[in-house]
Amino acid sequence: MSLYIIFCMTRRLFFLLLFVQVIQRQLEEVEEKQRDLEERGVTIEKIIRGEDSHQTEDRDEALLYQAWFQLVLEKNRLARYESELMIFAQELALKDTQSQLEQDLRRRMAVEDTIKNASELQEEEEILAEIMRTVEKRDMLVSILDEQRLKEKAEDKDLEGLVLSRGYEFHWAQGSNIWGQEKVE
Repeated sequence: MSLYIIFCMTRRLFFLLLFVQVIQRQLEEVEEKQRDLEERGVTIEKIIRGEDSHQTEDRDEALLYQAWFQLVLEKNRLARYESELMIFAQELALKDTQSQLEQDLRRRMAVEDTIKNASELQEEEEILAEIMRTVEKRDMLVSILDEQRLKEKAEDKDLEGLVLSRGYEFHWAQGSNIWGQEKVE
């Protein structure tokens, strides 16, 4: 193996490990934020149900529902981000697999077919078939992500309907989750 190939492989592995570490760190942050949101949500739900009576009197019910809906939105956003991170991690692994297979196939194809025996030609065909399966898996991940986004839009519509049914105005801000605090009369 040439020094250049070893350098390229080492560099590829370094960047792969770097991306994996970044994804892992982001997943840990998402998990921590989800726990925090869950605790805050439980507190607000108890106040709304009247289980924390000394805080119920001091709080406007509309503001409590507003805070609860905001927590639900943030929790949904984090769950979606976590799902996208997991898909990105799978995509990264498949991309690396595809790259390794393509490199192996190029190395093998550099040798003239007339010099190869039947098993070497068969191995090339198997590698090519594995590359095709890997590409199909990557395409499937893109489809899954598209389906999830459509499902998320439907969930957002359902949440919007719930908010409106409670008599609150619903405001989406581009790129963020901002709710109006006005109650519709």
